[in-house]
Amino acid sequence: MQHTLLDDVKSHFDHWRATRNKRCRIPESLWDKVKSLVEHYPLSAITNALSLNTNQIRENIKIDTAINFVEARQDVAPLTINQPIITTSADTQTCAIELHRTTGAVLKISACPISSLPIIISQFIG
Repeated sequence: MQHTLLDDVKSHFDHWRATRNKRCRIPESLWDKVKSLVEHYPLSAITNALSLNTNQIRENIKIDTAINFVEARQDVAPLTINQPIITTSADTQTCAIELHRTTGAVLKISACPISSLPIIISQFIG
């Protein structure tokens, strides 16, 4: 089995928990290790592996929640979608979008109705 960055940080947390004084705060050095994980793993994987909750992580490290927008181009010939994700009005203008979360999640949509962009973006942000 391959040893991952998450496994490494988990072993540091396990060692700290085994040797700490009761009721002491998690050291800054461990929060620095958690911060390095945020770029590579979903928050749920980090919280499960390290026995932390998302509030602890958000309170102790700065997570960049900014959205990075990419160029949206109007499709000349929209792709056919068997089951539309969102029902829209008669607006026929479409574009392709790609949204990235800092957790690594990526949303790519081809032939997305432009009128649906605000809904899709707000739902993806959560």
